[in-house]
Amino acid sequence: MSHTPAPRALRAIVFDFDHTLTDLGRWVDWRAARDEVIALYEAEQLDIAAITHKKYAFGAFQALDEALATRASRSHADAVRARALAVLDRYEHAGAESTGWLRGVETLLATAAVHGLDLAIVSANGESPIRAALTRLAAADRFATIIGRSPTFAPKPAPDMHLEVLRRLACPPSAALAIGDSPNDMRAATAAGILTIGVLGGEGSEAKLFESGATWVLEDLTALPALLALWTGAV
Repeated sequence: MSHTPAPRALRAIVFDFDHTLTDLGRWVDWRAARDEVIALYEAEQLDIAAITHKKYAFGAFQALDEALATRASRSHADAVRARALAVLDRYEHAGAESTGWLRGVETLLATAAVHGLDLAIVSANGESPIRAALTRLAAADRFATIIGRSPTFAPKPAPDMHLEVLRRLACPPSAALAIGDSPNDMRAATAAGILTIGVLGGEGSEAKLFESGATWVLEDLTALPALLALWTGAV
């Protein structure tokens, strides 16, 4: 389904990583990773349940970081956050040893190469595990830039990471396409002025992806090479 816009020249595609390009999350022991991260913040005498109530995944992590900065200091919270991020990276590196492409990705990467499109990744996963996975999949050189979770950039749904990718690629928002599986992927890209495609099978339903700004929602990426023909710069 879609709300098809007018054709445009396309220069770059900005992808989410897990549930969009690969099945990384399938191979990561998220429960064990979460338990280790929570233990770090429990040691700081924080009320974990109250702080993380109705928050999930990286939203809970961000809430704990902010609470510790308020209770102690920003510098102390930064030190604990660095240890927590190292925990997440370690578990994701383990997953990177087994992860594979999702349906349609290899054909899409080949199509993008033929058309000379720049490719980028903006992800809540760590940059180091992403690069490890891409190296194992023989695709590390296919992506011009990668931004993973970092204290430098606000996480999605803030547009900061997408805007930084556009800056690095010297690409205007009107010449980029963003692809992801979650409502926050859609919100972040839309806030950066980028046309968005939602992919099912991850965090967002079709309705939620459209509500969050998706122009198209696809079952997987097998249809995307044909969809690229809608842009004059991709044919």
